[in-house]
Amino acid sequence: MLKKLLGKKDGFAQEEARARLTLELAEVEEISERIFRKIDERLKALQAAEARLDEKAREVEALVARAGGIAAVHRDMVEARRTEVLALARGGLDVEGIARLFDMTKGEVELILNLGGK
Repeated sequence: MLKKLLGKKDGFAQEEARARLTLELAEVEEISERIFRKIDERLKALQAAEARLDEKAREVEALVARAGGIAAVHRDMVEARRTEVLALARGGLDVEGIARLFDMTKGEVELILNLGGK
């Protein structure tokens, strides 16, 4: 339709075509601005989510490192207790006496002795 109006030699028709074209361009600009605003909003939301995820990842890494340290300490304590239980058994202390000494069940002491090669 705009081509028809622009093709006419009538000045009024051409002016109307230019006015419609200007209106269409304004609408396109408005729509594109809305689209870009929405894109910017979503980009900001994604960046905020990414920042939160990065922070959570750092927290998890710190917890894993801390848990590794705690596990190493616990492992050392268990190994020390195992060594003491085996030494006491070799020294002649019975299962019940070792269990009382370390506040363990007899089953725990027997397990350590069986696995430790008394």
